[in-house]
Amino acid sequence: MIFSRKSDYGLRALIYLAERRTRGPVTLNEVAEKLLIPKAFLSKILQQLARKGVVRSLKGPSGGFVLAVDPSELTLHEVLVEIDGPTRVFECFATESDCTLYADCMMRDVFGEVEEQVGKLLSRYTLADLQQRNRSTIAGPIAATAKTT
Repeated sequence: MIFSRKSDYGLRALIYLAERRTRGPVTLNEVAEKLLIPKAFLSKILQQLARKGVVRSLKGPSGGFVLAVDPSELTLHEVLVEIDGPTRVFECFATESDCTLYADCMMRDVFGEVEEQVGKLLSRYTLADLQQRNRSTIAGPIAATAKTT
């Protein structure tokens, strides 16, 4: 199972916003530059998260993006589902209409359990957990920029 680059960028951006939560809005340019994420791609991700209520987009000269939820209340599972949709081992496991062999599938039970366990594990961790781990990582790019800004 591979999570998308979109999820990687989205999680990193959310951690960055969480680190700066008390400082007010953070510009798209700042996030893109500090995290080395293509600006246009990051813009689409943050707009998607804004539509879902995860971040807020503020317009104007002092505008930017702010985290709209408490980092300790936002699970990694929720973030990944918001960005990429449900976690799937195989695409055909989604619904019966996606696979003609759904009812007779020899793998669905086992890999369905894998999906369920991955979801449970990701639900145990929050954005605050990643934020805390980032603070304890000496060489982390976000930690390094947080100390210098």
